[in-house]
Amino acid sequence: MAIGDLVLCTWQPSIRGVLNNTARPIKHMIKGQYGIVTNVCDPYRVAITFPGLCGYTHYLSPNAFEVLNARR
Repeated sequence: MAIGDLVLCTWQPSIRGVLNNTARPIKHMIKGQYGIVTNVCDPYRVAITFPGLCGYTHYLSPNAFEVLNARR
């Protein structure tokens, strides 16, 4: 997987993240949405931007999406 890959989200997280020991709710339903890999932070966390959700970006595990079209 690399920056620019087209992916399909296969898992819906329940929170956006934790801020000041408080879980922040996710604002969008991303399961079933197409996205583009915009940053590969490490082997465990990848930033996916969802154009259909006005450019919303969410960090996901590689297990939470399926690569549809790998950039070469």
